[in-house]
Amino acid sequence: MNRPFMNIAHRGFSGRYPENTLIAFEQAIVLGCTWLECDVRMTSDGIPVVIHDATVDRTTDGSGAVSDLAFDDIRQLDAGSWKGARFGGERIPTLDELLELACSRARVVIEFKAPTERTSAIADRVRAADAMEWTVASAFEWEMVLALRSSCPDWSTTWLTSLEDRPVEAVVRTCVEAGVDTLGLRARDTDKGAVSLAHDAGLELRCWGVGEDRGPELRRVVAVGTDGTTTNHPDALMRILAESDAGEGSDLHTVDG
Repeated sequence: MNRPFMNIAHRGFSGRYPENTLIAFEQAIVLGCTWLECDVRMTSDGIPVVIHDATVDRTTDGSGAVSDLAFDDIRQLDAGSWKGARFGGERIPTLDELLELACSRARVVIEFKAPTERTSAIADRVRAADAMEWTVASAFEWEMVLALRSSCPDWSTTWLTSLEDRPVEAVVRTCVEAGVDTLGLRARDTDKGAVSLAHDAGLELRCWGVGEDRGPELRRVVAVGTDGTTTNHPDALMRILAESDAGEGSDLHTVDG
């Protein structure tokens, strides 16, 4: 079958806007992205918020662990000025706010950063927003993946991993046995052989770890037949897809599999 290539805006359009803020997600959608990726952690009073790091230190004017801070305190922090003065006043959004922004406009990959025992509470918020069908759960920690599969067996799930200490055959087999539908493989570990093994097993394969690359690695992961990749620069990926044989943009480019 043919599938649209997933141009997944990593933490929103984070190459140009402050990561994991509503402006970064909105501008990714305006650009034409139909996939967004975010990270979710829980505040001390149980509110799922969109932030990558365990602390607020790097991306806000505050300090401390997200899990130690109440939502009202986190809401006061400036989450934009570190990226540029013009972004001053951007706030850390709640997961609910992101889902409201994306509804009917883009699919959302939710990377779980909270402790494993909090996965069900976050999943409950997604379910309450009636967003299970157009969101994807992802995690690096295998225990968290298993917790997601146990509590939400019908939710599309991605295991983010690398091939540092295991062959790709073992990784693919592990995904299949657990009911994971998408393998999120580190970009530099991904080649045509890995893509073929994943597809033959009925898995989608998308990449992570491209980061700030705007050319060579993005072109390579497209060329080897992956189903998609996260990128901080979805505009660059759109241009690369437009140059490809299959189409004029991310929604028109398809991958045979």
